[in-house]
Amino acid sequence: MFEYAVYVRTKEGYVERMNNIIYNFPYDPQEAYGSLAPYVHEEKLVGFPESVVLWENTIGPSVGIAPINPPSHSAEGALLPALLMG
Repeated sequence: MFEYAVYVRTKEGYVERMNNIIYNFPYDPQEAYGSLAPYVHEEKLVGFPESVVLWENTIGPSVGIAPINPPSHSAEGALLPALLMG
């Protein structure tokens, strides 16, 4: 089972971790972006329990999800190929 913390980014760029946890969000590493659409814009997190968040929008206000227990098989390649493209 995969769990994700919910994050919010304001128009000013402030990031806040919410208390919400999403359980059983579909994850298929064979699908584009692991089938986590619309959360496809990856950003590293600093100073938060999770190390990466997947935003709905690239810039500006957005809601995002951050894997709490990422897949044990190569989290770098399985979560999103966004870092490879950027």
